[in-house]
Amino acid sequence: MLTSKKIIIIIIYCFLYNFISFSQVQNDSTLVILENQEAELAYNKGIEFYQNKQYNEAINSFTEAIKYKSNFTKAYYNRGNVYFDMQNYTKALEDFLVVIELDENDVNALYFAGRCNQLLNKNEEAINFFSKAIEKGSKDARAYYFRGQIYFIQGMFEKSLEDFNKAIEIDKNNAYYYNDRGSTYRKLNKIDEAILDYQKAIEINDKVDYFYSNLGSALRKKEKFDEAIEAYTKAIKLNPKNYIAYNNRGNAKFEKKDYDGAIKDFQEALKLKPDYIYALNNLAATKIKQKDYQGAIAAFTEIIQKNPDYAQAYLNRGIAYEELRRFKDACNDWQKAKELGIKEADTFLQDCEKK
Repeated sequence: MLTSKKIIIIIIYCFLYNFISFSQVQNDSTLVILENQEAELAYNKGIEFYQNKQYNEAINSFTEAIKYKSNFTKAYYNRGNVYFDMQNYTKALEDFLVVIELDENDVNALYFAGRCNQLLNKNEEAINFFSKAIEKGSKDARAYYFRGQIYFIQGMFEKSLEDFNKAIEIDKNNAYYYNDRGSTYRKLNKIDEAILDYQKAIEINDKVDYFYSNLGSALRKKEKFDEAIEAYTKAIKLNPKNYIAYNNRGNAKFEKKDYDGAIKDFQEALKLKPDYIYALNNLAATKIKQKDYQGAIAAFTEIIQKNPDYAQAYLNRGIAYEELRRFKDACNDWQKAKELGIKEADTFLQDCEKK
């Protein structure tokens, strides 16, 4: 029998999904003849090419405009937007930096410089540009939203919450803002607020599977397992390949003590992603609950073969070995778990010293 101090570890992972915005090109397609006629003609061609999604031609036209007029701010800005839409963030950033050099108060260029840096995993630089855009009067909710995302990743949840609040204040109809604020509330253990935000995100856009998945995870925190299972089921209906939703629904069934149902969901997650170790760990832990110790040992062994440093697998396999009276194997596993940093292993190893 398992003692109360020996806890089966079920790993539950929740994910934050980023909302990627689309850049906006300044639409100045009306032909304007100014001091430098050639530059303006090339610029207007660039606008037309961009609107027709002829990106390479647009870049060539904006480049031609810049050759005629080296300080042509709008040409740099719009070429940067084309590069951004082509996901060439390095080239886009170069153009936005030129715009900022020519006009340090251009809040749109500051925002896009922030986004490029963020997408290039240069988070501190991104924060700097988003902050400058905001300081110079940007009313673009995205500057707050994406800065809030970075704060979230950095674990600065109070700052993240402030930015998501501001983004929602500016734009109350963006479902992704509510979703990410909900995830911030979850990190701050404000589960009721998280549930409300996930529900608001779904009210605005009920076609995003992970909104339901996140709602399910918040409901599980409140031990509302039936409602959580319903939310995960909706996520799966929207995206039948969402292996995370299957895994999380399995966790809800596990917590409800529906072990047969949990196993089916963990197995479905593994069909979709055979190397998904978290579902394999959860499957093995459920087998222990069902007293299928041989099955649990086989599953934990498979985890260890795939990831020899997965400490929880050693701890839990040790529990299964103990139930089969294989004490030497159990103690060896607990010792390995301790070496890999599982503090709880010390409690288990005390039993080894008595044997």
